[in-house]
Amino acid sequence: MDIVIIEDEDLAAESLEKLLLKSEHKINIKKRLESVAQSIAWFKENTCDLIFSDIHLGDGESFEIFETLKITTPIIFTTAFDQYAIQSFQFFAIDYLLKPYDKVKLNNAIEKYVKSSSNAVNDFSQLEDLISKLNTSSEQKTEQERFLVTRGEKLISITSNEIAYFMAENKTLFLFTTNGDSYLYDDTISNLEHKLSKKDFFKINRKYIVRHNAIKNIIKYSQNRLKVELQPSPSTNDFILISSKNINTFKDWLNN
Repeated sequence: MDIVIIEDEDLAAESLEKLLLKSEHKINIKKRLESVAQSIAWFKENTCDLIFSDIHLGDGESFEIFETLKITTPIIFTTAFDQYAIQSFQFFAIDYLLKPYDKVKLNNAIEKYVKSSSNAVNDFSQLEDLISKLNTSSEQKTEQERFLVTRGEKLISITSNEIAYFMAENKTLFLFTTNGDSYLYDDTISNLEHKLSKKDFFKINRKYIVRHNAIKNIIKYSQNRLKVELQPSPSTNDFILISSKNINTFKDWLNN
């Protein structure tokens, strides 16, 4: 069984690959793709038996791949959508997996593909329905307002209004509050960005998601990059830069 993984987060991709290779089925990870553009280019010349696809990628949603090429290969979606959105496409897709991945659910998804391939998304009209339903339900979903964090043995609930920014460091995600406290938060940057208000939070790079009021200074670093200083300052004293491809989006976010 040749499998392609479409995933832009290294940790999520590595976790999925390890679980797949431990499966009782004979699985070959044929390719890992990290973006919409890369996927479109690859699938124009190649095929596989099964696709594991994250929905949100760095350069857009994976649906763009399937809309552009009308791929009919069975798909298992990996997503951070809420239950309403998941239910809206479960009928059409083989299955879905929520991150972090669960070994039992992963094996069940593969079994569903092996035993009931007729239930897969093997007709593009079905995939179009799936995309339409997901777009509708994602518009209706509300942003997460509270976040359960840990410090030592303590569990603490933090409201979104208390958050200054999130920082990923050494495979660990930290939540920083406006008063300078930091906590461990069990998630990944990739999943997290879809739970937050796009009006209030912005993913600066693979390491930082910041709230508007946590930005202390914005400095022109070069002709095509910006340097961002945060308040409270990260303990790592990171040099936080916004690349040229994200500058316009960042400025639009600030204006809004």
